[in-house]
Amino acid sequence: MFNCKIGKNTLNIELRSGTGIDIEFADSRPVWVYNTNSGEISALPFKGTVILLPLLTITFGYVYTTEELDYYE
Repeated sequence: MFNCKIGKNTLNIELRSGTGIDIEFADSRPVWVYNTNSGEISALPFKGTVILLPLLTITFGYVYTTEELDYYE
């Protein structure tokens, strides 16, 4: 629905079919990503904040690969 890049992080707002309220601080939540260069869809880990509101999901953070994780450890 709405996607905005802020530095290394991405702010994403999308519709959902839930009515509860929740805040989650994720460090490896799986998300689907689309690579615009290759046209490939894959699942990658997401690190950031997820806010679930009635009918909306707001996420702020970044998606990384396991190779990046190995580099920082």
